[in-house]
Amino acid sequence: MMKKQHESAMKAYATLLLLGVIILASLIIITLMYKIWIAGPEDPRVTEAKIETQVEDIRWYSTAYKVAFVGVLGVLLISLLIVSYSLAKSWLKKASVHTYKIGKYNEVVVHEKDLSLAAPIAMGLMNAEQLKQMNGGVERAFDLYTKMAEMQTKQIQSLVGRKGVTPGAAPHIAQPFQESVELPAPQPQNVPTFRELLESGEVAPGKSMILGFENGVPRRGSFLDIYSSAVAGESGSGKTATLLFLIGSGLVSCSVRYIGIDPHYPHPKSLGFKTKPLWEAGLMRMATYKDDMLNVLNDIEHTIDRRLQQIDTDTRPVVLVIDELAFLTKTSIGSAVAHTMERISTEGRKCAVYMLASSQTWLVARTGDSSVVRDTLTSAFVHRIKPKQANLLLQDKEEAEKVRKYIKQAGEVLLCPVNDDSVICKMPFTTEADMELVATMLASEAAIDVTPKSPVPKPLLSQSGGTEQQQLRESFSQSSGQTAFPQRTVNPFEAELLTPEILRERMNASPLDNARWQKQVAAASGVSESLLTNIINGKKKLTLRTAKKLVPYLASLDDGNV
Repeated sequence: MMKKQHESAMKAYATLLLLGVIILASLIIITLMYKIWIAGPEDPRVTEAKIETQVEDIRWYSTAYKVAFVGVLGVLLISLLIVSYSLAKSWLKKASVHTYKIGKYNEVVVHEKDLSLAAPIAMGLMNAEQLKQMNGGVERAFDLYTKMAEMQTKQIQSLVGRKGVTPGAAPHIAQPFQESVELPAPQPQNVPTFRELLESGEVAPGKSMILGFENGVPRRGSFLDIYSSAVAGESGSGKTATLLFLIGSGLVSCSVRYIGIDPHYPHPKSLGFKTKPLWEAGLMRMATYKDDMLNVLNDIEHTIDRRLQQIDTDTRPVVLVIDELAFLTKTSIGSAVAHTMERISTEGRKCAVYMLASSQTWLVARTGDSSVVRDTLTSAFVHRIKPKQANLLLQDKEEAEKVRKYIKQAGEVLLCPVNDDSVICKMPFTTEADMELVATMLASEAAIDVTPKSPVPKPLLSQSGGTEQQQLRESFSQSSGQTAFPQRTVNPFEAELLTPEILRERMNASPLDNARWQKQVAAASGVSESLLTNIINGKKKLTLRTAKKLVPYLASLDDGNV
């Protein structure tokens, strides 16, 4: 449209110019004809006077012509110099480059002609790199990196479109998180359960562990393939089932010594509760309260020291299993957990001491305000999880994109082993009943002869006339029509571990509305409702005395006994 309008204007201009030339020529012709035909013969005296005047003015006209010639020539030369200078400056400016320093070792060179497109992106990357160096800034840097990548893609597509090429005709332009090699979408596979693997002999003494099923085929290996591994995923993605499978298959296949930490026992969905048949049979150790957790961490480090010094020559794998890692690192034992994890990562593999750490979140703010905890993990079983969390854990955009695209169902994982490419796997379904089966099979071959210390005082057990498990089942069977929480003798964790964040999480997870939840907790624990509200809202400090009142009733909330 613009081109047609321009052509029309040029035609109109040419027409007017031609008309002007014709009119001027007509006037000149008429003037000459007037002089020749109409004007009579000139008077001789006038002619003589004109000749005398012309003779007198010849010298003046000659000088004037010379000055005019020199002036016009000078103006032309100056104009030529100005035009040449402007063109040269423009060419040099277009050829010049700008360097943006991103991080400590990386630089981005941008041509002047591309400055309007690339400068905002380069500045954003510089800001993102600065945020990354700040404590807790990795998450914000990742968000900024993503926005810059999206902006760059749109600008490149716009630039290519202006050149007359459709964006689809430029396959060499990489999109954010684009993989160099597109993986085929994994097809759903029927994977046997853990019980079926036991019955078929696929999981048996002397056989290698199964780390997962890749395209329906078992991928065998050992802890030498994963060392210190993260088990990541959101709620309901199958993290606990994966831990149960690794624990059960490790016990049966190669008599691995598992030592667990679970702050959420005795909740029925906790790892400690589901593995209780194993640690009651002495096949593993499970620490469920603060003092025992610290003892477990000290024992692990003591084992590393003894094996490195060759005082202990046992080569049987010892695996520390940590459930709810993000929660533990924010408690008073967080620094001890981080120290033990770092020692396992740097020294444990030399003496067959390994680790499995499970968590839903991997933000620095949720792992002790430090990336040390996250960086100690050398492999991962990544279940369904938000792309941001996957990228923070894996530190690789392509791997995070695999999680987003292919990990959809519970039990599906992206297995990232040590020194090997990641693969899409499916984990066999494993339950608490399977742990009871393993305990029965291995009852005569206990892997650990140290049973966990119960957080319940023995007098309470003797007075009730039953086992701890019976007490739990009785407390779990309280009527849902009660207006207050039942009195409990078993605490889910020590009062020192309770924080306002935990209270808020429990309140949000409750089927009750917030006001009713706070009212019933206050009535059951004896803590005033206003104080509880202020603690949850961060207006009041949670004291140890108040925490001791609240702790016994949180398990009732988790069980739905309201």
